[in-house]
Amino acid sequence: MLRLLSIVVAIILLSAFSITVPIKGTAQYENAVITGAAKGYLAGNGEFNIASNKSFSCEGIFDYIEDKSKPAVGGFKCDNGMQGDIVLFALNKIGTKGYGIAHVNNETYAQFIYGDVPDFKNMSWNTVKERYINMSQQMQGHISNLYYCEEYPETIKCKK
Repeated sequence: MLRLLSIVVAIILLSAFSITVPIKGTAQYENAVITGAAKGYLAGNGEFNIASNKSFSCEGIFDYIEDKSKPAVGGFKCDNGMQGDIVLFALNKIGTKGYGIAHVNNETYAQFIYGDVPDFKNMSWNTVKERYINMSQQMQGHISNLYYCEEYPETIKCKK
């Protein structure tokens, strides 16, 4: 019984530890600049909020399904009705900095960094699309279903 209690306490403590990092990037939709914050938990999951300098704001979730050496996946929804899928790639072992790409259900993309990544340069939108496809393919076979489809059913991956 004591062992079970110790495990429960450890899970609670691990799930409570979090770090918040800034997000900045660009969205193909409306050629918008996006900024916000991501809150990541020690277990590898997290949530984020962004706002554009144009007309929309979004919130979503992500999860590093295995470890930070593989991309994380997630979903999001925006106040203008858009929904999308994201892939994140950590640039350090603890996942506090990296870059991400979003594929929106209006067939546009967004690219962003999270944490401290001072040397990041925006990619062409063709490169963004190619990287998104490659990062998504790295996750095939590592996730049996997309955990976020119930909350974000209109994303491209969830509608397939």
